[in-house]
Amino acid sequence: MHDAAARLAAAPDGPGPLGERPPVAAARRAGPTLIVSGQVAVRDGKLLAAGRVGEDVPIEAARSCAWQCARNVLTAVQDELGDEGGLGAVEHVEAVTVWVASAPGFTDQHLVADAATELFLDVLGAAAGRHARAALGVAALPTGSPVEVQATFRLRGTAATP
Repeated sequence: MHDAAARLAAAPDGPGPLGERPPVAAARRAGPTLIVSGQVAVRDGKLLAAGRVGEDVPIEAARSCAWQCARNVLTAVQDELGDEGGLGAVEHVEAVTVWVASAPGFTDQHLVADAATELFLDVLGAAAGRHARAALGVAALPTGSPVEVQATFRLRGTAATP
């Protein structure tokens, strides 16, 4: 029996206790692609704001949250690629997804997401920072963050193979 199949057969019938978090990678490579897990609006261990945009969180605060989320994404890239050139190993940003916890009727998710896009462009430059993007409104996000940002990057040469 294949190892994974044996582990599946031996797996418990349900998840572990609530609050026990499984290890999730901040960044994961697949050849020349680096996928960074969704990052919330945390700085120095604290949320910048909490709640839904257009209800509890004004749009300018949400834009600051999106900027911080993008900064956290870039920090995850830097940490993953530190010994291989850090952010210099990024050829370009492939795609960015921005989730905005939105009050009913809020339709300016794209304006919140623009702040994340601006940081990628400022840090990586116009050619490498330009990306495809989705900006989505959702009812709530983990930890009460008003914004979450996830991104996929294309890596240069030697950084592409871990």
